[in-house]
Amino acid sequence: MSKLIRDEVLEILKSGKVDYVRVVFIDILGNVRGRSLRRAEFEKILDGKGVEYSESLLFLDYKDTPIKHKYGDMFAQPDISTFVMIPYLERTARVMSYITESDGSPHALCTRSLLNRSMEKLIDSGIKMEVAFEPTFYLINLKDGKPLPADEARAFSLEGLMEQQDFLRDLIKNLETVNTQVQYINKHYGPGQYEITFSMSDALSASDSLVTSREIIRDTARNYKLYSTFMPKPFKNYPSSSMDVYIKLLDLTGKPIGIDVNDPKGMGLSKLFYNFLAGILEHISSILAIAAPTINSYKRFKEIVTPTIAGIGNERHYIIRIPSTYKDSGVIEFRLADPLANPYLLLSALIHAGLDGIERGLDIDVNYSVASLPTSLRGAINSLDRDTKLKYSLGQDLVDTFIEIKRKEIDDYENEITDWEISAYLKSGW
Repeated sequence: MSKLIRDEVLEILKSGKVDYVRVVFIDILGNVRGRSLRRAEFEKILDGKGVEYSESLLFLDYKDTPIKHKYGDMFAQPDISTFVMIPYLERTARVMSYITESDGSPHALCTRSLLNRSMEKLIDSGIKMEVAFEPTFYLINLKDGKPLPADEARAFSLEGLMEQQDFLRDLIKNLETVNTQVQYINKHYGPGQYEITFSMSDALSASDSLVTSREIIRDTARNYKLYSTFMPKPFKNYPSSSMDVYIKLLDLTGKPIGIDVNDPKGMGLSKLFYNFLAGILEHISSILAIAAPTINSYKRFKEIVTPTIAGIGNERHYIIRIPSTYKDSGVIEFRLADPLANPYLLLSALIHAGLDGIERGLDIDVNYSVASLPTSLRGAINSLDRDTKLKYSLGQDLVDTFIEIKRKEIDDYENEITDWEISAYLKSGW
Protein backbone atom coordinates (compact mmCIF):
# COMPACT_ATOMS: atom_id res chain seq x y z
CA MET A 1 0.00 0.00 0.00
CA SER A 2 1.40 3.37 -0.98
CA LYS A 3 1.85 5.62 2.06
CA LEU A 4 1.01 8.61 -0.14
CA ILE A 5 -2.30 7.08 -1.21
CA ARG A 6 -3.10 6.10 2.38
CA ASP A 7 -2.34 9.61 3.63
CA GLU A 8 -4.53 11.12 0.88
CA VAL A 9 -7.45 8.89 1.86
CA LEU A 10 -7.03 9.64 5.55
CA GLU A 11 -7.02 13.34 4.71
CA ILE A 12 -10.30 12.95 2.81
CA LEU A 13 -11.81 11.11 5.76
CA LYS A 14 -10.67 13.78 8.21
CA SER A 15 -12.03 16.56 5.99
CA GLY A 16 -15.58 15.53 6.80
CA LYS A 17 -16.50 14.99 3.13
CA VAL A 18 -17.33 11.32 3.75
CA ASP A 19 -19.95 9.86 6.07
CA TYR A 20 -20.09 6.30 4.69
CA VAL A 21 -17.61 3.95 3.03
CA ARG A 22 -18.77 0.88 1.16
CA VAL A 23 -16.25 -1.95 1.56
CA VAL A 24 -16.92 -4.39 -1.28
CA PHE A 25 -15.51 -7.68 -2.50
CA ILE A 26 -16.04 -9.80 -5.62
CA ASP A 27 -17.46 -13.31 -5.30
CA ILE A 28 -16.45 -16.24 -7.46
CA LEU A 29 -19.13 -15.45 -10.08
CA GLY A 30 -18.03 -11.82 -10.36
CA ASN A 31 -20.87 -10.33 -8.29
CA VAL A 32 -20.15 -7.36 -6.03
CA ARG A 33 -20.92 -7.90 -2.33
CA GLY A 34 -20.31 -5.45 0.48
CA ARG A 35 -21.22 -3.41 3.53
CA SER A 36 -21.51 0.29 4.21
CA LEU A 37 -19.48 1.52 7.20
CA ARG A 38 -19.65 4.78 9.05
CA ARG A 39 -16.47 6.81 8.53
CA ALA A 40 -15.17 6.21 12.05
CA GLU A 41 -15.68 2.44 11.75
CA PHE A 42 -13.87 2.38 8.41
CA GLU A 43 -10.87 4.15 9.93
CA LYS A 44 -10.74 1.51 12.69
CA ILE A 45 -10.59 -1.45 10.32
CA LEU A 46 -7.78 -0.02 8.15
CA ASP A 47 -5.12 -1.28 10.56
CA GLY A 48 -6.96 -4.42 11.50
CA LYS A 49 -8.15 -7.57 9.78
CA GLY A 50 -10.70 -5.75 7.66
CA VAL A 51 -14.48 -6.14 7.54
CA GLU A 52 -15.78 -9.44 8.85
CA TYR A 53 -18.15 -11.50 6.69
CA SER A 54 -19.59 -14.98 6.74
CA GLU A 55 -17.65 -17.33 4.49
CA SER A 56 -20.98 -18.59 3.16
CA LEU A 57 -21.09 -15.53 0.88
CA LEU A 58 -18.43 -17.19 -1.30
CA PHE A 59 -20.65 -20.22 -1.89
CA LEU A 60 -23.77 -18.46 -3.16
CA ASP A 61 -25.32 -19.72 -6.39
CA TYR A 62 -27.28 -17.69 -8.96
CA LYS A 63 -30.24 -17.50 -6.52
CA ASP A 64 -28.03 -16.44 -3.57
CA THR A 65 -28.47 -19.87 -2.00
CA PRO A 66 -25.29 -21.31 -0.39
CA ILE A 67 -24.17 -24.56 -1.98
CA LYS A 68 -22.15 -25.47 1.14
CA HIS A 69 -22.80 -25.07 4.85
CA LYS A 70 -19.66 -23.07 5.64
CA TYR A 71 -20.23 -20.30 8.15
CA GLY A 72 -16.71 -19.49 9.31
CA ASP A 73 -15.26 -16.00 9.27
CA MET A 74 -13.53 -14.28 6.38
CA PHE A 75 -12.40 -10.68 6.06
CA ALA A 76 -12.53 -8.05 3.34
CA GLN A 77 -9.22 -6.21 3.59
CA PRO A 78 -9.60 -2.81 1.86
CA ASP A 79 -7.29 -2.02 -1.05
CA ILE A 80 -6.92 1.67 -0.26
CA SER A 81 -5.65 2.44 -3.78
CA THR A 82 -9.21 1.81 -5.07
CA PHE A 83 -10.87 4.36 -2.75
CA VAL A 84 -13.26 6.61 -4.72
CA MET A 85 -16.15 8.92 -4.00
CA ILE A 86 -19.41 7.76 -5.62
CA PRO A 87 -20.41 10.83 -7.65
CA TYR A 88 -24.20 10.43 -7.51
CA LEU A 89 -24.44 9.49 -3.80
CA GLU A 90 -24.21 11.97 -0.97
CA ARG A 91 -21.01 11.81 1.11
CA THR A 92 -20.43 8.14 0.20
CA ALA A 93 -17.20 6.44 -0.89
CA ARG A 94 -16.40 2.92 -2.03
CA VAL A 95 -13.27 0.79 -1.74
CA MET A 96 -12.55 -2.65 -3.20
CA SER A 97 -10.88 -5.32 -1.12
CA TYR A 98 -9.08 -8.63 -0.98
CA ILE A 99 -10.73 -11.54 0.81
CA THR A 100 -8.50 -12.97 3.54
CA GLU A 101 -8.53 -15.65 6.20
CA SER A 102 -8.49 -14.67 9.89
CA ASP A 103 -4.68 -14.85 9.86
CA GLY A 104 -4.49 -12.34 6.99
CA SER A 105 -3.54 -14.87 4.29
CA PRO A 106 -5.39 -14.72 0.95
CA HIS A 107 -8.59 -16.73 0.84
CA ALA A 108 -8.51 -19.56 -1.69
CA LEU A 109 -11.71 -18.28 -3.34
CA CYS A 110 -10.61 -14.65 -3.73
CA THR A 111 -10.32 -14.15 -7.49
CA ARG A 112 -8.86 -10.65 -7.05
CA SER A 113 -5.96 -12.18 -5.09
CA LEU A 114 -5.70 -14.88 -7.74
CA LEU A 115 -5.24 -12.28 -10.48
CA ASN A 116 -2.51 -10.58 -8.44
CA ARG A 117 -0.65 -13.89 -8.16
CA SER A 118 -1.19 -14.57 -11.87
CA MET A 119 0.30 -11.17 -12.76
CA GLU A 120 3.31 -11.93 -10.53
CA LYS A 121 3.76 -15.26 -12.33
CA LEU A 122 3.74 -13.40 -15.64
CA ILE A 123 6.30 -10.91 -14.35
CA ASP A 124 8.53 -13.80 -13.22
CA SER A 125 8.66 -14.72 -16.92
CA GLY A 126 9.68 -11.16 -17.83
CA ILE A 127 6.26 -10.20 -19.18
CA LYS A 128 3.67 -7.58 -18.33
CA MET A 129 0.20 -7.51 -19.82
CA GLU A 130 -2.05 -4.56 -20.59
CA VAL A 131 -5.77 -5.12 -21.03
CA ALA A 132 -8.90 -3.24 -22.07
CA PHE A 133 -12.45 -4.54 -21.84
CA GLU A 134 -15.23 -3.71 -24.29
CA PRO A 135 -18.58 -4.79 -22.81
CA THR A 136 -21.97 -4.51 -24.48
CA PHE A 137 -25.22 -3.93 -22.61
CA TYR A 138 -28.89 -3.21 -23.22
CA LEU A 139 -30.84 -0.31 -21.79
CA ILE A 140 -34.38 -1.50 -21.10
CA ASN A 141 -37.78 -0.37 -19.89
CA LEU A 142 -40.14 -2.67 -18.03
CA LYS A 143 -43.69 -2.68 -19.41
CA ASP A 144 -46.14 -4.85 -17.47
CA GLY A 145 -43.13 -6.63 -16.04
CA LYS A 146 -41.73 -7.43 -19.48
CA PRO A 147 -38.31 -6.05 -20.52
CA LEU A 148 -38.25 -4.01 -23.73
CA PRO A 149 -35.36 -2.10 -25.40
CA ALA A 150 -35.28 1.52 -24.24
CA ASP A 151 -35.07 2.84 -27.82
CA GLU A 152 -35.40 1.68 -31.41
CA ALA A 153 -32.24 3.26 -32.82
CA ARG A 154 -30.42 1.37 -35.58
CA ALA A 155 -26.93 -0.11 -35.43
CA PHE A 156 -24.12 2.43 -35.05
CA SER A 157 -26.57 5.24 -35.75
CA LEU A 158 -26.19 8.78 -34.48
CA GLU A 159 -29.89 8.52 -33.66
CA GLY A 160 -29.05 6.21 -30.78
CA LEU A 161 -26.43 8.57 -29.40
CA MET A 162 -28.98 11.37 -29.64
CA GLU A 163 -31.77 9.31 -28.10
CA GLN A 164 -29.74 8.52 -24.98
CA GLN A 165 -27.42 11.54 -24.96
CA ASP A 166 -28.27 12.62 -21.40
CA PHE A 167 -27.74 9.13 -20.02
CA LEU A 168 -24.50 8.66 -21.98
CA ARG A 169 -23.17 12.08 -20.92
CA ASP A 170 -23.77 11.33 -17.23
CA LEU A 171 -22.46 7.78 -17.61
CA ILE A 172 -19.11 8.91 -19.01
CA LYS A 173 -18.84 11.67 -16.40
CA ASN A 174 -19.60 9.23 -13.57
CA LEU A 175 -17.15 6.63 -14.89
CA GLU A 176 -14.31 9.08 -15.24
CA THR A 177 -15.02 10.53 -11.78
CA VAL A 178 -14.24 7.07 -10.34
CA ASN A 179 -11.06 6.76 -12.47
CA THR A 180 -12.56 4.50 -15.13
CA GLN A 181 -11.40 5.98 -18.43
CA VAL A 182 -13.65 5.64 -21.46
CA GLN A 183 -12.09 5.39 -24.92
CA TYR A 184 -15.20 4.90 -27.10
CA ILE A 185 -18.94 4.51 -26.73
CA ASN A 186 -21.32 3.61 -29.52
CA LYS A 187 -24.84 2.53 -30.36
CA HIS A 188 -24.46 -1.20 -30.96
CA TYR A 189 -26.40 -3.58 -33.22
CA GLY A 190 -29.61 -4.09 -31.28
CA PRO A 191 -32.26 -1.52 -30.34
CA GLY A 192 -31.36 -0.09 -26.94
CA GLN A 193 -27.95 -1.80 -27.08
CA TYR A 194 -24.74 0.11 -26.36
CA GLU A 195 -21.04 -0.74 -26.33
CA ILE A 196 -18.32 0.93 -24.29
CA THR A 197 -14.55 0.58 -24.71
CA PHE A 198 -12.24 1.33 -21.81
CA SER A 199 -8.64 2.50 -21.98
CA MET A 200 -5.85 -0.05 -21.56
CA SER A 201 -4.23 -0.60 -18.18
CA ASP A 202 -2.71 -3.41 -16.15
CA ALA A 203 -4.87 -6.51 -15.68
CA LEU A 204 -5.96 -5.75 -12.10
CA SER A 205 -6.87 -2.12 -12.81
CA ALA A 206 -8.75 -3.14 -15.97
CA SER A 207 -10.75 -5.74 -14.02
CA ASP A 208 -11.52 -3.26 -11.26
CA SER A 209 -12.70 -0.78 -13.91
CA LEU A 210 -15.00 -3.34 -15.51
CA VAL A 211 -16.61 -4.30 -12.21
CA THR A 212 -16.97 -0.63 -11.33
CA SER A 213 -18.48 0.16 -14.72
CA ARG A 214 -21.20 -2.43 -14.29
CA GLU A 215 -22.23 -0.73 -11.06
CA ILE A 216 -22.06 2.76 -12.57
CA ILE A 217 -24.02 1.76 -15.69
CA ARG A 218 -26.71 0.15 -13.54
CA ASP A 219 -27.03 3.11 -11.18
CA THR A 220 -26.91 5.78 -13.89
CA ALA A 221 -29.63 3.94 -15.81
CA ARG A 222 -31.83 3.83 -12.69
CA ASN A 223 -31.40 7.59 -12.30
CA TYR A 224 -33.06 7.86 -15.73
CA LYS A 225 -35.81 5.39 -14.76
CA LEU A 226 -34.20 2.79 -17.03
CA TYR A 227 -32.65 -0.59 -16.36
CA SER A 228 -29.42 -2.01 -17.76
CA THR A 229 -28.71 -5.67 -18.38
CA PHE A 230 -25.46 -7.50 -19.13
CA MET A 231 -27.31 -10.73 -19.86
CA PRO A 232 -25.70 -12.19 -23.01
CA LYS A 233 -28.97 -12.93 -24.84
CA PRO A 234 -31.89 -11.05 -23.24
CA PHE A 235 -34.02 -10.94 -26.41
CA LYS A 236 -34.76 -13.79 -28.80
CA ASN A 237 -35.00 -11.60 -31.91
CA TYR A 238 -32.27 -9.04 -31.17
CA PRO A 239 -28.47 -9.38 -31.19
CA SER A 240 -26.67 -10.73 -28.13
CA SER A 241 -24.25 -8.85 -25.90
CA SER A 242 -20.58 -9.77 -25.87
CA MET A 243 -17.37 -8.49 -24.29
CA ASP A 244 -14.17 -8.27 -26.30
CA VAL A 245 -10.88 -8.29 -24.39
CA TYR A 246 -7.92 -6.40 -25.88
CA ILE A 247 -4.50 -7.75 -24.85
CA LYS A 248 -0.98 -6.40 -25.26
CA LEU A 249 2.27 -8.01 -24.06
CA LEU A 250 5.24 -5.92 -22.91
CA ASP A 251 8.60 -6.53 -21.31
CA LEU A 252 9.30 -5.24 -17.79
CA THR A 253 10.49 -1.89 -19.16
CA GLY A 254 7.15 -1.36 -20.93
CA LYS A 255 8.40 -2.17 -24.44
CA PRO A 256 6.00 -4.19 -26.64
CA ILE A 257 7.23 -7.77 -27.12
CA GLY A 258 4.38 -9.17 -29.18
CA ILE A 259 5.37 -7.58 -32.50
CA ASP A 260 7.64 -9.00 -35.20
CA VAL A 261 7.35 -7.13 -38.50
CA ASN A 262 9.30 -9.98 -40.13
CA ASP A 263 6.87 -12.66 -38.93
CA PRO A 264 7.07 -15.37 -41.64
CA LYS A 265 3.37 -16.13 -41.11
CA GLY A 266 2.54 -12.58 -42.12
CA MET A 267 0.53 -11.61 -39.02
CA GLY A 268 3.23 -9.48 -37.38
CA LEU A 269 3.31 -11.55 -34.18
CA SER A 270 6.46 -12.46 -32.30
CA LYS A 271 7.28 -16.11 -31.56
CA LEU A 272 6.57 -15.45 -27.87
CA PHE A 273 3.09 -14.15 -28.63
CA TYR A 274 2.36 -17.15 -30.88
CA ASN A 275 3.36 -19.41 -27.97
CA PHE A 276 1.15 -17.42 -25.58
CA LEU A 277 -1.88 -17.48 -27.87
CA ALA A 278 -1.36 -21.15 -28.72
CA GLY A 279 -1.54 -21.87 -24.99
CA ILE A 280 -4.86 -20.06 -24.78
CA LEU A 281 -6.20 -22.10 -27.70
CA GLU A 282 -4.85 -25.30 -26.11
CA HIS A 283 -7.11 -24.62 -23.11
CA ILE A 284 -9.90 -22.80 -24.96
CA SER A 285 -12.70 -25.27 -24.16
CA SER A 286 -11.94 -24.88 -20.43
CA ILE A 287 -11.60 -21.11 -20.67
CA LEU A 288 -15.00 -21.00 -22.36
CA ALA A 289 -16.66 -22.03 -19.07
CA ILE A 290 -15.21 -18.89 -17.46
CA ALA A 291 -15.58 -16.55 -20.44
CA ALA A 292 -19.19 -17.58 -21.15
CA PRO A 293 -20.35 -18.59 -17.66
CA THR A 294 -24.15 -18.88 -18.00
CA ILE A 295 -26.62 -21.15 -19.73
CA ASN A 296 -27.86 -18.12 -21.63
CA SER A 297 -24.33 -17.42 -22.93
CA TYR A 298 -24.46 -20.31 -25.37
CA LYS A 299 -27.57 -19.05 -27.13
CA ARG A 300 -25.54 -16.19 -28.57
CA PHE A 301 -23.11 -18.54 -30.34
CA LYS A 302 -25.81 -19.33 -32.90
CA GLU A 303 -25.71 -15.79 -34.29
CA ILE A 304 -23.90 -14.87 -37.49
CA VAL A 305 -21.71 -12.18 -35.90
CA THR A 306 -20.56 -14.32 -32.94
CA PRO A 307 -16.98 -15.69 -33.16
CA THR A 308 -16.99 -19.48 -33.34
CA ILE A 309 -13.64 -20.40 -34.97
CA ALA A 310 -11.12 -21.54 -32.34
CA GLY A 311 -8.05 -20.11 -34.02
CA ILE A 312 -6.13 -16.95 -34.95
CA GLY A 313 -7.01 -14.75 -37.91
CA ASN A 314 -7.87 -11.28 -39.16
CA GLU A 315 -11.53 -12.09 -39.71
CA ARG A 316 -14.03 -11.45 -36.92
CA HIS A 317 -15.25 -15.03 -36.65
CA TYR A 318 -11.92 -16.03 -35.12
CA ILE A 319 -11.83 -16.18 -31.34
CA ILE A 320 -8.43 -14.48 -31.39
CA ARG A 321 -8.49 -11.70 -33.95
CA ILE A 322 -5.38 -9.92 -35.18
CA PRO A 323 -6.54 -6.44 -36.26
CA SER A 324 -5.09 -4.82 -39.39
CA THR A 325 -3.48 -2.23 -37.06
CA TYR A 326 -1.62 -4.88 -35.06
CA LYS A 327 1.90 -4.10 -36.31
CA ASP A 328 1.48 -0.56 -34.99
CA SER A 329 -0.45 -1.25 -31.78
CA GLY A 330 0.61 -4.76 -30.70
CA VAL A 331 -2.96 -5.33 -29.46
CA ILE A 332 -4.89 -8.53 -30.18
CA GLU A 333 -8.58 -9.12 -29.58
CA PHE A 334 -9.98 -12.04 -27.56
CA ARG A 335 -13.60 -12.29 -28.72
CA LEU A 336 -15.08 -15.19 -26.77
CA ALA A 337 -16.22 -13.54 -23.53
CA ASP A 338 -19.56 -12.08 -22.52
CA PRO A 339 -20.29 -9.24 -20.06
CA LEU A 340 -21.15 -11.55 -17.13
CA ALA A 341 -17.67 -13.09 -16.95
CA ASN A 342 -15.70 -12.59 -13.73
CA PRO A 343 -12.79 -10.54 -15.17
CA TYR A 344 -10.31 -11.53 -12.45
CA LEU A 345 -10.91 -15.22 -13.05
CA LEU A 346 -10.99 -14.82 -16.83
CA LEU A 347 -7.68 -12.93 -17.06
CA SER A 348 -6.06 -15.37 -14.63
CA ALA A 349 -7.13 -18.26 -16.87
CA LEU A 350 -5.79 -16.49 -19.99
CA ILE A 351 -2.47 -15.73 -18.26
CA HIS A 352 -1.89 -19.28 -17.03
CA ALA A 353 -2.96 -20.82 -20.33
CA GLY A 354 -0.65 -18.43 -22.18
CA LEU A 355 2.27 -19.22 -19.87
CA ASP A 356 1.65 -22.93 -20.44
CA GLY A 357 1.96 -22.25 -24.17
CA ILE A 358 5.26 -20.41 -23.66
CA GLU A 359 6.69 -23.09 -21.37
CA ARG A 360 5.79 -25.85 -23.82
CA GLY A 361 6.76 -23.89 -26.92
CA LEU A 362 3.35 -24.37 -28.51
CA ASP A 363 2.69 -22.88 -31.94
CA ILE A 364 -0.36 -22.22 -34.06
CA ASP A 365 -1.09 -21.74 -37.73
CA VAL A 366 -3.09 -18.67 -38.72
CA ASN A 367 -6.57 -18.81 -40.28
CA TYR A 368 -6.99 -22.33 -38.95
CA SER A 369 -9.33 -23.86 -36.36
CA VAL A 370 -7.55 -25.91 -33.71
CA ALA A 371 -10.62 -27.38 -32.03
CA SER A 372 -14.39 -27.45 -31.87
CA LEU A 373 -15.93 -25.56 -28.98
CA PRO A 374 -18.43 -26.94 -26.46
CA THR A 375 -21.96 -25.91 -27.41
CA SER A 376 -23.35 -25.71 -23.88
CA LEU A 377 -22.32 -24.62 -20.40
CA ARG A 378 -22.31 -28.24 -19.27
CA GLY A 379 -19.86 -29.17 -22.02
CA ALA A 380 -17.57 -26.25 -21.15
CA ILE A 381 -17.74 -27.05 -17.41
CA ASN A 382 -16.84 -30.68 -18.13
CA SER A 383 -13.82 -29.49 -20.16
CA LEU A 384 -12.70 -27.28 -17.27
CA ASP A 385 -13.14 -30.15 -14.82
CA ARG A 386 -10.83 -32.34 -16.96
CA ASP A 387 -8.20 -29.62 -17.42
CA THR A 388 -5.86 -30.58 -14.58
CA LYS A 389 -3.17 -28.09 -15.65
CA LEU A 390 -5.48 -25.06 -15.58
CA LYS A 391 -7.26 -26.30 -12.47
CA TYR A 392 -3.95 -26.59 -10.62
CA SER A 393 -2.80 -23.15 -11.81
CA LEU A 394 -6.02 -21.39 -10.78
CA GLY A 395 -6.47 -23.34 -7.57
CA GLN A 396 -8.23 -26.66 -7.04
CA ASP A 397 -10.67 -25.36 -4.41
CA LEU A 398 -11.62 -22.31 -6.47
CA VAL A 399 -12.24 -24.22 -9.70
CA ASP A 400 -14.11 -27.04 -7.94
CA THR A 401 -16.37 -24.52 -6.20
CA PHE A 402 -17.02 -22.68 -9.48
CA ILE A 403 -17.89 -25.97 -11.16
CA GLU A 404 -20.19 -27.06 -8.32
CA ILE A 405 -22.09 -23.74 -8.43
CA LYS A 406 -22.48 -23.96 -12.19
CA ARG A 407 -23.59 -27.60 -12.20
CA LYS A 408 -26.33 -26.75 -9.71
CA GLU A 409 -27.40 -23.91 -12.00
CA ILE A 410 -27.54 -26.31 -14.96
CA ASP A 411 -29.50 -28.91 -12.99
CA ASP A 412 -32.05 -26.30 -11.90
CA TYR A 413 -32.46 -25.13 -15.49
CA GLU A 414 -32.89 -28.62 -16.87
CA ASN A 415 -35.54 -29.43 -14.24
CA GLU A 416 -37.58 -26.33 -15.14
CA ILE A 417 -40.77 -26.67 -17.19
CA THR A 418 -40.82 -23.78 -19.67
CA ASP A 419 -43.69 -22.00 -21.39
CA TRP A 420 -42.35 -23.36 -24.69
CA GLU A 421 -42.71 -26.95 -23.46
CA ILE A 422 -46.25 -26.35 -22.25
CA SER A 423 -47.19 -24.80 -25.60
CA ALA A 424 -45.51 -27.57 -27.62
CA TYR A 425 -46.46 -30.70 -25.68
CA LEU A 426 -49.48 -30.08 -23.42
CA LYS A 427 -51.99 -31.24 -26.06
CA SER A 428 -49.78 -33.85 -27.67
CA GLY A 429 -51.46 -37.22 -28.17
CA TRP A 430 -55.01 -35.87 -28.16
